[in-house]
Amino acid sequence: MKTDFDVIIVGGGPVGLLLACLLKKQGLRIRVLEKRTQPIPHSAAIGITPPSLHILNKLGLTSEFIDAGLKVRDCFVHGQSGLLGCMTFRDIPDEHRFILALPQVTTIAILQKHLGAEFIETGCEVSEVRQSDDHCVVRDGDRELTARYVIACDGSRSRVREWIGMKAPAHAYDLHFLMGDFIDRTGFGEEAHLFFTSTGSVESFPLPGGQRRWIVQTDTRLDQPPKGLVSELTRLRTGLDVPVADQVNESVFTPRRFNCDRYYDGRVILCGDAAHGMSPIGGQGMNTGFADAEFLAEVLSHGDPCSLLPAYSRFRRKAAKTAIFRAEWGMWLGTWRGRKLSILRDAILKFLLCQGPIARRMGPFYAMLTIPFNTLARVPQASLKPRTV
Repeated sequence: MKTDFDVIIVGGGPVGLLLACLLKKQGLRIRVLEKRTQPIPHSAAIGITPPSLHILNKLGLTSEFIDAGLKVRDCFVHGQSGLLGCMTFRDIPDEHRFILALPQVTTIAILQKHLGAEFIETGCEVSEVRQSDDHCVVRDGDRELTARYVIACDGSRSRVREWIGMKAPAHAYDLHFLMGDFIDRTGFGEEAHLFFTSTGSVESFPLPGGQRRWIVQTDTRLDQPPKGLVSELTRLRTGLDVPVADQVNESVFTPRRFNCDRYYDGRVILCGDAAHGMSPIGGQGMNTGFADAEFLAEVLSHGDPCSLLPAYSRFRRKAAKTAIFRAEWGMWLGTWRGRKLSILRDAILKFLLCQGPIARRMGPFYAMLTIPFNTLARVPQASLKPRTV
């Protein structure tokens, strides 16, 4: 059947836009349908890891991303007893020896510019996706668009995932966080600082433009937090003064995890947060989605994509499973409360992770260099041939 497009991508976030850019490079007819008409009001995901920078290099965008962001090379870890040590990325086995700090809104802007406005439609309310043996139909308002494949990049609450009935057993953590970006007056520069105290955690990451993100653990979910709470909890737990007047934005989140049983159903494919969800603590979610996009772009440029979808689902589910576990482990350790647990955590962080024999592995660990199949180059090439699937 002659279709309007080869691929329709539902969702114009970082993962959907990266996938669109990669497919455009392959010469496919694409269209991105995005619900939002305005940029997100906060910076959301901010950490881009070395494997993702290698993926962006396929588009010639690595230098532009690096120029727009900050290179975080050192992460200082503070406990109840004071400074415990420093986790560094300066000697990780990669040419990019840092985590790039870049607001998600900037990531989206760069990818939109590279893709081109003619490939993106905003304000789209996709209300239905249905498929047959050789094509899919997407309903947006009163019109219907056809495509050979539909990709769900519409986030962790994916409507497309619901429409195809894909199971995504989820577990919500009883942990809650409040975050805000502030004008940075700390003098920390490009350093990240983590504070783990008996009353809750505080995390601090640099941002371009002289700003810094602060994330504080709260007792309950606060959809309408009191004004100045980020500043107050930061002062009580770290002793640092983060003026309320310097706050730029604010958002809340309660992490949860899920990993879909399968990442496709016929010609409808899940990618990024639509396929898997994890705690944002550790910054692995968007980067896992970037690797999904790279793999899927290779699959969709093949002569018979359907024959390779089982491989896509198998390899990307395994990578997501590892990332989910790591994000959960880091969040679990960092959110211990009480004096006794804080003393135990201080010992673990100081003598094992920051200064002990395992310390050298922490940089590659958090840089996602040890995630299985973190780029397409690490996927066995035989698995990308239809006869082996």
